[in-house]
Amino acid sequence: MTSLQHIVQAIYSTAVRKIPTEPMGFMHGCIYLANAGAYELAVKIFQFHCKTNILHSVFTLKSRNQV
Repeated sequence: MTSLQHIVQAIYSTAVRKIPTEPMGFMHGCIYLANAGAYELAVKIFQFHCKTNILHSVFTLKSRNQV
């Protein structure tokens, strides 16, 4: 895992416990980082998360179409 993936995982594990809906928990983590002054890190994590979700969605759609 890259260090960015570790950070995303840490945000999930802390934010999701506080807020039951995963996307909201993730956004809460990014907003927390931005408010703490870590703007670039928050943006990188958000971009990484979006890219990962898009790839996951494409893979899921391909899997469903092949069944």
